[in-house]
Amino acid sequence: MSSLQEALAVLLGAESEGTREVQEARSEAETLVKNTQEKVTMEGERRLEAAREKASTLLENARATSDEEARSITELGKSERERTERRFREVAGDVVGALVQESVESLLGRGGRKA
Repeated sequence: MSSLQEALAVLLGAESEGTREVQEARSEAETLVKNTQEKVTMEGERRLEAAREKASTLLENARATSDEEARSITELGKSERERTERRFREVAGDVVGALVQESVESLLGRGGRKA
């Protein structure tokens, strides 16, 4: 009977040891899963922040480019307007003089025929 009791004691000890090892393995697995989830979450947050920074940089660059393009277009328009005004001042006197000359000749020519 003593060997039965010894066998039973060994079996009970083995069962306790097995239960303890299963619990340790379960605890270790839970810790591993938790750490992995935290790492995945942190990596996702890091990537999201990097994407935000990249998008922000792209927007800033696009805004700067569009501002520069607008300044360039405005300057081009200003130059074109100044060139047109300068050209008008250069030729306006001659055009007005030619129109006056034509009108005078036309009036004098008609007046001479009627008289």
